[in-house]
Amino acid sequence: MNELSLLDSLFGNDGFTFPSVRNAYMTPKVDVLQKKDSYVLCMDLPGKTENDVEITLKNDVLTIASAEKTKEEKKDDNADREIWLVRERTAATTQFRRTFTLPKDINPSKVTANFKNGVLCIEIGRKEEAQEQKIKIIAA
Repeated sequence: MNELSLLDSLFGNDGFTFPSVRNAYMTPKVDVLQKKDSYVLCMDLPGKTENDVEITLKNDVLTIASAEKTKEEKKDDNADREIWLVRERTAATTQFRRTFTLPKDINPSKVTANFKNGVLCIEIGRKEEAQEQKIKIIAA
C-alpha cells in the first residue's frame, strides 16, 4: 500500500457511490513527492486563486476544497441572444474536495502552502525517526 492514501479516488462524497463523470472530470489532479524531511503535494488549479481554496489538516487527514460560484448567465428574450455551441468550461459551480490520509510520520506544526501560476503546493514536514536507545541495566 502506498504511504499516502487518496480517499476520494474511487468513491463519491457518501463513501459508497461512484462519482459522476462530471465530478471526476472536474477533480484536480495531484502529484505527491516524498522527500527525506517532508512530503510535497502539488495540485493544478487553473483559474483559481489562494482565496478560492481552503486547506485543513486534522487527525492526519489533509483536505483541500473549493466551492466557487461563478456569475449566472443573463437570460435575454431578444432574438439576437447568444447561444453556446460548445461549452466545455463550466459556468455554474466549480467545486471540488480532495481528502488525503497522511502517514503517521507527519509533523503538523511544519506545514506550508503556496500558490503560484495556478498551482497549489503544500509541503508537510516529517518527524525525525526515533533512534534506538540503549538502556543501562542497574544491578540490584
